[in-house]
Amino acid sequence: MYLTAMTHRNELFDLTLRWMNDDFHPDDGEKITRIFVYESAISAIVMERILQFLSEFMGHPLQMERVRLKHELRERIISCLPVRNSRTDELAGHFLKNPTYFFPYLPIDATVITDSAARLVAIGRIKRLTRIAEKVSFRLVEALFKEIQSKARQLATQRAAAAGVALDTFVSSEATMQHDFIEAEDAVARSFMDKTIRIDPADLTINDILGFKIIAPQATLDRLPAILGDEPGMTVVEIERHSGDYNAVNLLLDISLPSADVVTARLRDLDWDIARKRGLNPSDIRNNIGRYVGDGAPSIRLELILTTPEELMESEFGRSLHELRVLRLRQRQRYSGPLGQNAAYLIEYLLTLAASPTVSIPEIPIKMYGRYLPEEISTLKSSLHGSVLDDGLLGTFCLQQDCSQAILPNG
Repeated sequence: MYLTAMTHRNELFDLTLRWMNDDFHPDDGEKITRIFVYESAISAIVMERILQFLSEFMGHPLQMERVRLKHELRERIISCLPVRNSRTDELAGHFLKNPTYFFPYLPIDATVITDSAARLVAIGRIKRLTRIAEKVSFRLVEALFKEIQSKARQLATQRAAAAGVALDTFVSSEATMQHDFIEAEDAVARSFMDKTIRIDPADLTINDILGFKIIAPQATLDRLPAILGDEPGMTVVEIERHSGDYNAVNLLLDISLPSADVVTARLRDLDWDIARKRGLNPSDIRNNIGRYVGDGAPSIRLELILTTPEELMESEFGRSLHELRVLRLRQRQRYSGPLGQNAAYLIEYLLTLAASPTVSIPEIPIKMYGRYLPEEISTLKSSLHGSVLDDGLLGTFCLQQDCSQAILPNG
């Protein structure tokens, strides 16, 4: 995965590609954990920079409140919405009448940002582990699907040549084309086994790990891209306008970090005892801050979404409900074969390892060329947090060693 919000994105991408090729290094667990611990601190500096900009742009201090569940965020949106009309009241009424219809227990990591009058100004968020894994796997699946299609076309070309006709006039049965696809899929799987697969960083790029949704009248939003473009240390690299059921403007923003010395000094002021919860030695982490910062990229990328209060309500309660858009995206995946499933499993396990107290594992347990059920992956991820298999519904006595000896005594 190539996460542009990370200063060590190249190192993370190289590790990901090695894991897909089943190329394991004994220190990989510690390495990826260290990356995310350091990047968390660097991201805090970036988020602080955006908050400072927003405060200056709005012309007054801002208040922040962290929320961890989607229903909490939706409650804050309704209570702090700066504009109210019959449509926003209608949407709020739908939520208040049946909040369980709006994915209430979905975990999030967000910050509600309000002005001195408790009016909503922005929402900051960090994309959660499962969503990062899903987005990376979506991108990887697309790349793998293209590779499988290419190899299937090569097989069809060979059969057409053997028949003495051009490929575009060669007719294959549905069963034959399916056989070609399976053969091509197996060939790609063998590439992982042979450690020869190559994937471009662009195919695994995710730009929205960090993001802010800025809520303001349209006239105010229209001024923002130009103002951001003139802001020192900020560069607007992409503007994408959405219209229809979902109406907003998405900006990709590159933000230059302070000098390495400044970032290092800021990070050294933090309490690194928290690294112990990730299985790391706090002293080692503190002592290597300068090296990590010095080896990292000088800028990161995040996403800004510009939307009006009315459109925010539609995206959270109305015609363009965010969670439904995610579900539709999942349903539109063109490829759902074992390679795609394994890609998702591998990325999720890798990120779970980074967020767990475990830093040492004996091997990569998920192979791109293997076959797994979701229950296996859940067990593997749970083991990283020290969980063991439970006894099952009837396991309190049944199949226990002591119980068997009592019921079936020797002799």
